[in-house]
Amino acid sequence: MPRFLLIWLLYSITGSPSFAQPKTRQARLDSLLAELPRAKPDTNRVNLLMDISYAYYAYDNMNFNEGISYANLALTLARQLTWKIGMADAYYLLGNIYATKSDNPSALTAYLKGLKIAEEKKDKYLIASITGSIGLIYTRLANYPQALAYYKKALKGHQELGDKAAVAHWLSGIGGVYNQQGEYAKALDYQLKSLKLNETMGFRGASKESHLNSVGQAYLNVTDYPKALAYLQNGLKLSKANGTNYILVSSYKNLSKLYLKIAIDSNATPLTTLLKSSKFTALQKAKVYADSAVGLAKEQNDLYVLYTAYQTRSQIQEVLGEPVAAFASFKDFIKTKDMVISQQNTNQLAVATLQYEFDKKETAFKFEQQLTATQLQNQAQQRTYLLSGVGLLLVLLGFIVYGYTQKQKANTVLQRQKEEINQKSNQLEQSLAELKATQTQLIQKEKMASLGELTAGIAHEIQNPLNFVNNFSEVSAELVTELEEEQLKHDRDTELEAEILVDLKQNLQKINHHGGRASAIVRGMLEHARSSTGEKRFTDLNALADEYLKLAYHGLKAKDKEFNAELITDFLPDLSKLEVIPQEIGRVLLNLYNNAFYAVKEKQTKTPSDYQPTVTVSTTQRNGYTEIRVSDNGVGMPESVKAKIFQPFFTTKPTGEGTGLGLSLSYDIVTKGHGGSLTVESLEGESTAFVIQLPTLS
Repeated sequence: MPRFLLIWLLYSITGSPSFAQPKTRQARLDSLLAELPRAKPDTNRVNLLMDISYAYYAYDNMNFNEGISYANLALTLARQLTWKIGMADAYYLLGNIYATKSDNPSALTAYLKGLKIAEEKKDKYLIASITGSIGLIYTRLANYPQALAYYKKALKGHQELGDKAAVAHWLSGIGGVYNQQGEYAKALDYQLKSLKLNETMGFRGASKESHLNSVGQAYLNVTDYPKALAYLQNGLKLSKANGTNYILVSSYKNLSKLYLKIAIDSNATPLTTLLKSSKFTALQKAKVYADSAVGLAKEQNDLYVLYTAYQTRSQIQEVLGEPVAAFASFKDFIKTKDMVISQQNTNQLAVATLQYEFDKKETAFKFEQQLTATQLQNQAQQRTYLLSGVGLLLVLLGFIVYGYTQKQKANTVLQRQKEEINQKSNQLEQSLAELKATQTQLIQKEKMASLGELTAGIAHEIQNPLNFVNNFSEVSAELVTELEEEQLKHDRDTELEAEILVDLKQNLQKINHHGGRASAIVRGMLEHARSSTGEKRFTDLNALADEYLKLAYHGLKAKDKEFNAELITDFLPDLSKLEVIPQEIGRVLLNLYNNAFYAVKEKQTKTPSDYQPTVTVSTTQRNGYTEIRVSDNGVGMPESVKAKIFQPFFTTKPTGEGTGLGLSLSYDIVTKGHGGSLTVESLEGESTAFVIQLPTLS
């Protein structure tokens, strides 16, 4: 069994692996890639492809796309070789990559496919490992009863196998679930059991800092602040020393919670005896740790830690008397949490689970059919053997009578088995209907929860500009009254009147500005509502690309009248219409155009006056795909940026100019929504091209 399965098993349930130094990582990857051309298309090549996949996503700065690509190559080859265990291993690896990437639906789908094969092959180790990993997905989605059930199955499986390292891992996982459920005493008990078991093994293959952090968090929740501080600080030091950033980010998050709790605890003893500082100083430390957690979680694309860090930071800022900052952090918390626990995730998880249950029952059904056919064939062979050994007519006649009787019995058995199969088929259909009904209920429940969050978000978003409008309106009314009173005086102060008029003008400008903000919020909500109900229809992509190019260019010109760029279009005549959601593809194109204009504008500020900003859009059809290419002669990007360009929250723009979500959402729209691909080609300092490929209907 490939070694990466065991390695993954021993990592923190909320983290991502981080191993050797960069040079060692690259050397390992280069060695594997050099071996690939010499490898024969056999099971060894499957393992090599999985090793390369693992090296890319674990060693090479989380290069998820390459990791997924090589894991899929391994899966394809294992399928061609009909190597079931190799297929299960590849599915498990894919699940691990998607889980590290925080793509929970894809992770669960891969895990369940691997689990089905592992159950067929009765591979106890793989069954227990994948079962526990599924528990991780449900932990991240806050479905704690399901998570607990899967973790306990994994724990039992590895206990039976005598795998102490895995047992320690799942004990910690169960403790984490109890912590999330508020059963802090149980959580502490399981974390201490896990720590003790690892200590007896000398933390063989395990992360000591991970367990120190988990135990520290457990002590924090039972308000044993001295022990919590000791364990968390030790874990922090060890994480920094070993470079295990996936634990470091969790340590930052837990320490920020600890200092916040100590600061707001009604009992002042911890402040004076443990921290020996004031409430304000403790809150400042909490804020520093929270900011560190947010920054590192963004860098690692760890959405699970990120949204909880945002929540803690919002609470700290509120206690510090920073309402605007607290509200901004709270919005980030809601937005990021929705990316982790969303209606789409819930729907896709339910579909993945339905498919797994259906596949299992379908396999059992086919097995029974094969069993029935085999039994009948054996009976026919037995009759043939008996007939060939009979020589006398009387014996032959008796055998014929016997054969007829057996045939009648066989027909009776076959009829009964057919009835049983039909009954089981009906039960399967009934189970599927029940599962679909449950899925519908889950979707409705998630819709209502999302509606509540959306309503609260709308109220907060619109209330802010409206407060400004109301405040400036009241002040303006007072200024008008003051002006009227001054005009009635015999010795009018004209300078004062002029000052009042200037103030009135400024107030009206601010009212107009914040009114525009409110209008923009409403427009955005209406656009969101329209796009969410979009349906696929046959669309002229040439016209769509041209329309959004002009829209993006004129929108930029409205903000910066001095900006000019050459627009070049090279559209394939008679381009076949494609069945797409026009609003969503338009949103992707708008993102790509805006990025292109930003790139050429940046280069224009750094190059001689003879530079001509140029954005080119072309369409073509080849190899069963329709291709849209958006290229520019702007600043380009280095390889390090290209590797991360489609990751959520990654942006090269200055703070305030980009959210880091545009290309990530565009990638999901093209790949998941339309079954296509979105790639980037770039030469640093020279050019960039984004290429959309959409499957052409035959």
